[in-house]
Amino acid sequence: MSEPTPLPAALAATLTEKAREFGIPGLAVSLVAPGRRSVFTTGVEAPGSERPVTGDTWFSVASLGKHVTACAVLDLAQTGAVDLEAPIGRYLADVPAAWSKRSVISLLRHTSGLPEYLAYTEAETVPERRDEFVRTYAAMATAFEPDEGWIYTNTNYILLGFLIAQLARRPYAAAVQSLFDRVGSVGATVASPQWTREANAQSLGISGRDAASARREVIGDGDISFTAHGALAWLQALLGDQLLSATSMTTMFSPALLRTSRPSPYGCGWFVDTLRGAAVGHHAGHYDGWTAMAFLAPAQDCGVVAMCNLAPGNTRAVRYLAQLALEGAAPGSTPLSLPPIEDDSPGLSAMVKTQLFRNGTALDPSCFAEELLHVVAHGSAVRNVINLWTGIEPQSFELVEQQRHPTHRLRRYRIRYAERVEHLLVGTTPEDKIYWAWPL
Repeated sequence: MSEPTPLPAALAATLTEKAREFGIPGLAVSLVAPGRRSVFTTGVEAPGSERPVTGDTWFSVASLGKHVTACAVLDLAQTGAVDLEAPIGRYLADVPAAWSKRSVISLLRHTSGLPEYLAYTEAETVPERRDEFVRTYAAMATAFEPDEGWIYTNTNYILLGFLIAQLARRPYAAAVQSLFDRVGSVGATVASPQWTREANAQSLGISGRDAASARREVIGDGDISFTAHGALAWLQALLGDQLLSATSMTTMFSPALLRTSRPSPYGCGWFVDTLRGAAVGHHAGHYDGWTAMAFLAPAQDCGVVAMCNLAPGNTRAVRYLAQLALEGAAPGSTPLSLPPIEDDSPGLSAMVKTQLFRNGTALDPSCFAEELLHVVAHGSAVRNVINLWTGIEPQSFELVEQQRHPTHRLRRYRIRYAERVEHLLVGTTPEDKIYWAWPL
């Protein structure tokens, strides 16, 4: 594989300046675009360290790793080992009866209605054995019946981790490592955030492996670490169909169809969307001192992974840096280049802004469709209807894209702050109730 080429000097300078402005100690960006494979790094390996970030510095990517779990499940489906439409209970006989009829694909897409185990964990340690996990959380009540709504829950991906280990007949870490090895992603492994810090501090390099994660059974919801070079190889494999077939890639980037006939814009391990009519995917991750963001535009053969060594509170900054890098290398590939359009429903936009930027205002259930009312009723301490209020009023909130469909419409808003730009995808019903809302 040829060596990556540097980013254009002006773009590299912009990313360096913005990382410093956001207070990020160390940043790594891996980018693929037509005619370009680039790795960019700036800063230090850890806060207070003097060791510079390199292409072989490890970063934990937290929930961004969910798409890796999804790849492992889709790979099993390609071989006929698993039927995505089958109930998870067909393969995992020990799951609670209330969970067992949820399909594998509903777990991948977070439409299963399973609860968030982290909302029930509080201060106790999460069990590391499968039997202990099932016994600890079996009494959790489901939020809704399959495909009635969407709630992002780590429980779904823990069960998928069980599924991968059982069908592959080896631990989750070994099964996933075989995927990395298959595509030559040397700087990619299954590891905890703590191991990632220690690997950098001890200069273990790309051959280092986390022995504890290799044994762990309760895993699958985000225990992936990349180096910038490893993330680059993985991006190339995803975009080049080296890992999954075209059919599996279509499944990965297809939204779930809910019982209301409206789409839930989450595929298999990715938030999925269309930009200028072409499918795109994105996902962030932040946990225990690490933040990461990925954005993929398969039709344009481009994608980016941005990773930093600071969390929590950095998701918005890294999300913006990832798009800034990709837009600079492949103009038109991200929402940053969308021009504002005339807002044909300013009253709806005002309601959206009030409900999703709740500055001391209580959430008004009458503004939401049944898909999101399930979330409100569930009342999870971990997941609820998003609130994007940061304590600072945005400089602007403007419509930049809209898709109309018989059952719904999807509206993309640009939110501008002094130091960054964000985007928000909002799905509304014909009655102008919000059924989907997620930032980018």
